[in-house]
Amino acid sequence: MRIVRVLMVVAIVFLLIAFGFSKKNWDEKIGQHAQKASVHTVNKVAEAESSAEKEEVETVADDSEETETSDVKDEEAEASEPTEEKVEEKSEFYTLLANQKISSIKLLGDGITAGYGHSAYLAPDGGRIIFSGNGETFREAGKEFGSWANELRNYVDKPEFGNIEVVNAGIRDKTADWAYRNLDGLLKQEEEAVIVMIGTDDRIFSSLEAYEATMRNLLAEVDKRSEYVVVMSPPPSKEDLKLYKFTMEEIDGVLKKLSEENGYLFVSQFDAFQEQLANGVAYESLMQTESSNPQNGGYELIWQTMQEELGLE
Repeated sequence: MRIVRVLMVVAIVFLLIAFGFSKKNWDEKIGQHAQKASVHTVNKVAEAESSAEKEEVETVADDSEETETSDVKDEEAEASEPTEEKVEEKSEFYTLLANQKISSIKLLGDGITAGYGHSAYLAPDGGRIIFSGNGETFREAGKEFGSWANELRNYVDKPEFGNIEVVNAGIRDKTADWAYRNLDGLLKQEEEAVIVMIGTDDRIFSSLEAYEATMRNLLAEVDKRSEYVVVMSPPPSKEDLKLYKFTMEEIDGVLKKLSEENGYLFVSQFDAFQEQLANGVAYESLMQTESSNPQNGGYELIWQTMQEELGLE
């Protein structure tokens, strides 16, 4: 019985020793596994963080490239977009001047083209001959006073326009009918640019229908002989100075119609003066009261209107 107890004690001790040894091995294995799992987790986290950093770097790089590309595109767009100066369209007349395509301008008209009525008007006593025929000789008016013709002459006298000759063939008291009949003495067979303003005195000697027919023929011949034509209507004047047969407003209407039909550049001095008069400008500050000629203020307005309509900066 005692032996049995001893054996049982021995067995219990053996079991306890075996259990302790197994538990130690088990704990070591658990620890090793946990360590491996921890290392694996750390590596995964490190890889994740590295991947995230890499993605962030790539994202930043992509954003940077997109920004640079966007900036380049914006710069290219800005460079390709025309500036305000480029967008602004120049008139054909100004473009011809700027490209030095015009070397001469002929002015065809009556006393208003000559500059008669201006306080500093210089009689054409010593000027160059602008017409000679049928027993008549006419010279060019002086160049040293503020007529619209002289303002134009001064304007085109710039190095960037080249050498431009302005010939003022305005003759006092002459009509469109006279100019048409004597056109060979006033114009060459080939002119470059011609500006025509005539008709004020036709009211005395002609009818509106005859004036329209004359101007149609006159402008057609001018157009045939020149490369560029400008038609201007004369300014309004008093209608009670003489027994006129038609009005300045009717002259303006005829010239507008002919210009539209034939593609001439038209400048309505009549409308420009009427606008000023409607705004309260005194008639006497623009026109003489005893004739149909402008005075100093009127010549200034004619030139201002020409600058606006012809695009002269």
